[in-house]
Amino acid sequence: MTSWAARFSKHPHWPAVREACERLVAAGHMACLAGGCVRDALMDRSPNDFDVATDATPDEIVGLFPDSLSVGKAFGVIIVPRDGFQIEIATFRRDGEYVDGRRPETVT
Repeated sequence: MTSWAARFSKHPHWPAVREACERLVAAGHMACLAGGCVRDALMDRSPNDFDVATDATPDEIVGLFPDSLSVGKAFGVIIVPRDGFQIEIATFRRDGEYVDGRRPETVT
């Protein structure tokens, strides 16, 4: 186990994050940690939150997590609430050109 993986395993939210990833994988999907938790691990810091990227569609995510919130469904992001925190699960996507430097013109 690498040092960042050991750090995750000691995080109070890790059991729920791990369970969410395992549920996705058991259903035949990929599950990858993404976002700030990866950055924090690389910087040897404890993460504030956990984001998961997957090949599951938003509807498939909702099917696996019936208590989820679809507030970001149009962008491929589903929020899975857990005891006192939320896991954001996002479908893999490809952004188009960033004309304004902030938002892609298209998302696939």
